[in-house]
Amino acid sequence: MGASESDALFDALLESAQRLSFDSRSPRVYEPEPGDDERHGMTPQWSPLFGTPMWDAMSESERVRLTRSEVAQFLGVGIWLEVGLQVALLRASHSANPARPDVKFLFNECADENLHSLMFASAIESIGSHFYPRDRMLDFFGWVFRHIIWDEVAYGIVLAGEEMFDVMQRDWMSSDDVAAPIRRTAYIHVIEESRHMTYARQKIRDRLIGLSRFRRMVSTLLIAVGMHLIAKSLINRRVYEDLGLEWDVVRSNIDENEHHRMTFRNAAEPFIDFLSKEGLLNGGARWIYRKSNLL
Repeated sequence: MGASESDALFDALLESAQRLSFDSRSPRVYEPEPGDDERHGMTPQWSPLFGTPMWDAMSESERVRLTRSEVAQFLGVGIWLEVGLQVALLRASHSANPARPDVKFLFNECADENLHSLMFASAIESIGSHFYPRDRMLDFFGWVFRHIIWDEVAYGIVLAGEEMFDVMQRDWMSSDDVAAPIRRTAYIHVIEESRHMTYARQKIRDRLIGLSRFRRMVSTLLIAVGMHLIAKSLINRRVYEDLGLEWDVVRSNIDENEHHRMTFRNAAEPFIDFLSKEGLLNGGARWIYRKSNLL
């Protein structure tokens, strides 16, 4: 796709944002429905413990509390990604021509991302859960991501997270087992994030034109490392310890849970397919994705 075709795509995405966007600040988004107290924070099948002996030994109310805590962790990672995206991309575009179609859409995307972060925070509060501190390694990686990482790597890492959340949230938003505020926020995020993913894919394609083999190799590996850290960060020992569960037992159950590995591989499949088509999937990256249970 040439420059003029890319510009036409970015203009179309901005027009789409003007036609189809939501006010996620409306209190109605977070209003509970009758029966919500007995509903999960996310589809139970997305819990890393689903189907394990530990899960089977839990009462239904304990499972509900578990998934509400786990979704807080998942959405907390989502906020971390969206804030990091804005810092990295706005820094890179600070001196760019603001009339460029891609820069104009970036402004709109950042507005969306801020509202998504606010939306996730409000949704978690509405179901009586709370966020958990991140691992220090993830915060260090976040600093590197915000200040050092270059364009195709930044877009690649963000697209990795967006693609995984898209698959998860399509499931959450259509499940009667999930509390209404989470279903509604998942729906809004899926609709609005579809534009962001199209934007990120095209920005990656544009950046890959004329890229040296060495830089492509380095970028490929860094994207894989970033996706590895995102996938691993979704499981936070503090979540389980806060629930009074013994971490060593939890970790053993998760490590042996084939269902968990399959669901996360399914979530990563669209992104892995994109990387393969764009030549961003070499032997080293494949090894990292296998270690992450994403391939």
